[in-house]
Amino acid sequence: MAMKKLDIYISKSFIKSFFISLIAFVNIFVLSQLFKVFRYVGEGRLTPNEGVLYILCMLPKVIMNVTPLAVLLGALMFISKMASNLEIISLKTAGISFRRIIRFPLIIAFIISIFVFVINGYLYPIGERMQRELRGDAISTLLPTEKRNGFIRDEHNNLYMFDYLNVPAGEAKGVQVVEMSDDFEKIDRVLFADKASFDRKTNRWVLKNVKISNIDSKTQENLKTYTSDEYDEEPEKFVTRLVDARILTNRELRHELVNLKNTGIDTRDGLSEIAGRYSFPFASFIIVFLGLSLGSRYVRNSSAINVIISVFLGYGYYIVQASFEAYGKNGYLNPFVCGWIPNIIFLLIGIYFVRKAEY
Repeated sequence: MAMKKLDIYISKSFIKSFFISLIAFVNIFVLSQLFKVFRYVGEGRLTPNEGVLYILCMLPKVIMNVTPLAVLLGALMFISKMASNLEIISLKTAGISFRRIIRFPLIIAFIISIFVFVINGYLYPIGERMQRELRGDAISTLLPTEKRNGFIRDEHNNLYMFDYLNVPAGEAKGVQVVEMSDDFEKIDRVLFADKASFDRKTNRWVLKNVKISNIDSKTQENLKTYTSDEYDEEPEKFVTRLVDARILTNRELRHELVNLKNTGIDTRDGLSEIAGRYSFPFASFIIVFLGLSLGSRYVRNSSAINVIISVFLGYGYYIVQASFEAYGKNGYLNPFVCGWIPNIIFLLIGIYFVRKAEY
């Protein structure tokens, strides 16, 4: 019963400190954007009501970005207050370990990370999209009408490559089709065609001036025209909309990445975006280890020190995270690996300081 009351007291204190910090950081970031909103209203780009809606749409992004800082500062404030009241020393003297004291703040920080994950993957893209619509920024919804050096793989394990494609006309030049085996381990046939046209009545590609190389039999044949029931990929499937990944929800972004990959378009930006959405929300859980451990020792007049520590560590995490994100976008490392390296680094540092706080 005594431990249950202690856990409730610690949880309430941590949640209170977290929300105080969150509200403070949100107000700072929103106030910094108000002048821009006032300018939009003054220029006539937004009505006063749209200005209010614009600020509301901004909140998911602001909350997502400041939550790790709020968790860090909240942990420092809460644990420093307990340390200054000699509660930490008293609990340790009573035989309660520091890891047991911070158990529920860690659980709460993990739950906060889950909420940030939902905001990052669903509410933030919707808010970003609405902001652009309110500003009058154009969002691409049309497919490109032409494409050069295209590539796609269909459900029959056929690889299509072409030098040029006119989507509305359904005409392609410099076509190459590689027919793979069912297990996609070997090539059955390779077809080269000067031109190809898509028959929208039969939903089939018709290849013209075709050279067919049969790999198994090592034979070749030349045909004026050739088609197959498997060649049923519509021209529109060879192209995709180039949409900013930030306005797509997680589900939409995953679907878009599949389309981009199938059409041979570089997916590094999209992969970096979704990798960040799966790793950054858990910064709130990772960084709380540092806040709880560093604030556990009593220091007189520690309020200003707490703010300095939280800003230093918080922005230190952002700098490391942004650096590895750049590595991922430039293709030096896998974007998902780059997304989790900062978390692992700061988690190890946090665990080290938690162990030091036991003594």
